[in-house]
Amino acid sequence: MEVRNDVVIRGTDRCDLAEAVEGGEFLSVRRHGKRLFLRLSGGGWLTWHFGMTGRPAWTDGAEERFTRALFVFPRGSLAFVDPRMLGRLGLASSPERYIESKGMGPDALEISRGEFVDAFLEARGPIKAALMDQRRVAGVGNLYADEMLFQCRLDPRAGARSLSERDLECLHRAMRRVLRRSIEAGADLDRLPPTYLLRCRGRGAACPRCGSALRTETVGGRTSYFCADCL
Repeated sequence: MEVRNDVVIRGTDRCDLAEAVEGGEFLSVRRHGKRLFLRLSGGGWLTWHFGMTGRPAWTDGAEERFTRALFVFPRGSLAFVDPRMLGRLGLASSPERYIESKGMGPDALEISRGEFVDAFLEARGPIKAALMDQRRVAGVGNLYADEMLFQCRLDPRAGARSLSERDLECLHRAMRRVLRRSIEAGADLDRLPPTYLLRCRGRGAACPRCGSALRTETVGGRTSYFCADCL
């Protein structure tokens, strides 16, 4: 293993990480929210958090730009590519203990409708911020929260406690639909349906539903896109 920048292993000792992975194999893979877990043949798990711009990349030739860590195999290399270095690599004894230590909620694709509704009925603050709170549901980020709200015609600035049970059920359906469609598209926004807000984010963009100019506001510390005319 080669670490190109210690920022991506902050909180983990470089020697411990090297000792855990070198000469071994990845036996299996699990995911929970935005975290990936790779089971190590020597025991324990390698944890991957990709942040906003991180991604895995397999190569048997030229190394990709912004490679921050590299796992070298006999027939190629697995790179941790992250332009903004917001992601992290680390070690854990098990995914369950890691998830508990981070206080993460249920995975977005596994949480039931009832569990989802219960998690948000007593939430405080704007619904957009509540959706991005990984302690409630793990796996919903800024862009996907906007899409869920857009599909349910809900204002990202609205108080979470003002939403009805029907609104929350709509968000649960939209979350599962949007995340699954995005996975099928390989996170390529251009491959999503033209009716998706995710394809229209940008200055001067128009609503894919009604054609009105989209608005932006900061909600929960993140830029939110929404159509005021569709609410």
